[in-house]
Order: sequence, then structure tokens, then C-alpha cells
Amino acid sequence: MTSEKKQKNSFLKQGLRYVIVGTSSFALEFLLFAVLHEAASLHVVLSNVLALTGAAVYNFIMSRSWTFKSTSSLLRSVILYLLLFFWNQFFSSWVIVFLMEQGLNAMIAKIITMAIIVCWNFILYRKVVFV
Repeated sequence: MTSEKKQKNSFLKQGLRYVIVGTSSFALEFLLFAVLHEAASLHVVLSNVLALTGAAVYNFIMSRSWTFKSTSSLLRSVILYLLLFFWNQFFSSWVIVFLMEQGLNAMIAKIITMAIIVCWNFILYRKVVFV
């Protein structure tokens, strides 16, 4: 197998694993958000922060160990992951509140922000965080 084919195969495997981990992370985050915001009546930003934090711990472990099979420095990966996590936290909370002010339901706003974030996370995980 040529080097180019190996890289493409690796990219596809990582992409598939990213989708699996991402889907399960999405389900966990969305479920936590729904329970906290809808059932427990916590403020939307607090619900978002708690849900994203819970899902992030799971996502980091699975992404590092299974999706990208990273052997890089754990400390380096944690620091970079946390920087991205805090950016995603700020971005998602801000966009959810903004979309709700425009009349959108909180659950729909949450799905929209999660879809946006998933796009840049794969690239940054693959090229920066879990190198």
C-alpha cells in the first residue's frame, strides 16, 4: 500500500471513529442538557456548561485513546484540549443565548451550536490536540 493510500485509510478510520465518539458525546451532552435545563429547570448557560463539561471528559478520553490513538504528551493534549474546550464553551453559550433571543427554542439552539463545533473540532483534534 502506498504512503498516500495509508494516509487516506488512516484519515477515514479516524473520521469514522470521530463520528462514533462524537455521536455518543453528542447524545450524552444533549441528554445532560435536556435533563438539567428542561427537567431540573437550571438556567440555560449553567445547563450548557455542565452538559458540555460532562461530555468533554468522556470525549477527551475516547478521542485520545481510541479515535486518534495519541502517544503525544498527555499534559500537552490536556492543555490544548482545555483551550479548545473553553473556546467551545464560550462560543456555544453565547450562540445559544443569542439564538434564544431571536426566538429559537433552547434545544434547537443547542443542536445548531453543536453542529458548528463538531466541524472545527475534528480538524483541530487531528492536526493540533492529539498529534
